[in-house]
Amino acid sequence: MKKLRSLGLAVLVFLATALPAFGADMMMEVSIGLTADGVDYNDQSLQPGREYRFPLLVRYEDEVPSHLREEEMEGKRLTASLRQGNAASSPSIDLEGGRYYLVLKTKADYGTKASQLEVQVKLQDRGSGREISRASVQLTVGSSRMPDEAVGEVQEGEVFRVNNNYPVITKKQFQKLAEANGYRSVTLAGDGWEYTVNVTDLGDRNLYSTSAISQEVLDKYPAQNFRFLSFPAGPDFGGAGTMVLDVEDLPEFDGEFYLYRRLGNRLYYLKSQYDPQEQTLTFRPSQLGNYLITDRKLGDVELGDVVTGAGDNGYAPNPDTGGQRAIAPAALLGLAALVTGMVVTFQRR
Repeated sequence: MKKLRSLGLAVLVFLATALPAFGADMMMEVSIGLTADGVDYNDQSLQPGREYRFPLLVRYEDEVPSHLREEEMEGKRLTASLRQGNAASSPSIDLEGGRYYLVLKTKADYGTKASQLEVQVKLQDRGSGREISRASVQLTVGSSRMPDEAVGEVQEGEVFRVNNNYPVITKKQFQKLAEANGYRSVTLAGDGWEYTVNVTDLGDRNLYSTSAISQEVLDKYPAQNFRFLSFPAGPDFGGAGTMVLDVEDLPEFDGEFYLYRRLGNRLYYLKSQYDPQEQTLTFRPSQLGNYLITDRKLGDVELGDVVTGAGDNGYAPNPDTGGQRAIAPAALLGLAALVTGMVVTFQRR
């Protein structure tokens, strides 16, 4: 009788300490902040080929969510996965400055259609693996479409500037540009370039451009000067147009300009015309690609193997119905009632 009573009291003491701890975990709610580098991505698409760091937030009961800190993760762990979509590599969790971030790297896919992603983060007990909280967000990845009002304001002969924030021009928008110019060639422009081409009956095109450097090229030719211009989507216009590159800000080239196009791991020399009065370099492509200008001739050269990595798609675990979280506290309470009843029964006997 004394042993049984002692056992019952021991179980009650254990439950008295276990349930509050369990309840504290249950009140810990994790979420994903959709602000990165000062930009709110709740209503804005993620750009291809970039890395984003989203803060992980935590909320206790009715408190305002705050950035999850290292000291709050004692005895716990975080995991991240893709639940939907393949426009990004597998997400990861990073600890920086004592605070946790969700790291997401989008793939360099510059199509004309956006893709959807669902990213999930789980907070678990490190020892038992029990889930404490989970959060998921829906994100859009891809280049945004040019607003219709921007196209409607273009006058005949006016240069149409391509905004890298909205680089996709639709078939309908190209048709409006063609109509505004009497179905003659239209001049499209970006940072440091102008391209004059016929856009009649042209389908959707992504004209995103970047002057990002190629470290591989710089490492191979450290003694030369370079300027880079790339159109990652490789838009094809079906007929040659006139591309004019502004080289006015390249005095270190001393008037020597050699133009190359990169295809895969090879550089191909392109014929171009340098205008010393206008400080421009002109050539006639039909498809826009990856270009570089240098101050000495290279010839057609190999750069080495091009490494392309296909990101993991993550996995989609079975959906959580919340049953385990509800059963665990109930089971503990039920066990407490059973032991208490047994003790009372034996006492009466």
